[in-house]
Amino acid sequence: MSNSDSNPNLSLDSGCMERLADTFESSAKRWELIVYPSMVAFIVLAVYGFYLVYTLSRDVHNLTLTITTLTISVDRNMNELTNSIRTMDHTMVKMGNNIGNMDSNITSMTQNIASMTQNTNAMATSTYYMQRNIRDVARPMNIMSRFMP
Repeated sequence: MSNSDSNPNLSLDSGCMERLADTFESSAKRWELIVYPSMVAFIVLAVYGFYLVYTLSRDVHNLTLTITTLTISVDRNMNELTNSIRTMDHTMVKMGNNIGNMDSNITSMTQNIASMTQNTNAMATSTYYMQRNIRDVARPMNIMSRFMP
């Protein structure tokens, strides 16, 4: 019995094993349909990711060079701007001093014009009196000129 029992068990076990092997093989084929394309997609995505990182690092490098050039240019121009502002400051100080001198000169001119106005008024008064005196002298002369041939 044990001999006949062992044969049916062996045939059963080998049938189960064959079915298990077939099932495993079909399952592996299904996994191959999923895994291999997934691996190809992963490789494509990895290559594209590397390309993006490489491009980004190149762009950042170019940006760094541009910023360095810009910084040097701004620094050079800032020094020129500082010198120009210093020159403008000195010029404004000189202009302020000149305006102060002009103010004192205008004050002096105002005083001189006031004095000239007084003198002109005095001259006008003197001219008026001279005119009056000449008229007073001219009347007797007119009378005498009638008698003189």
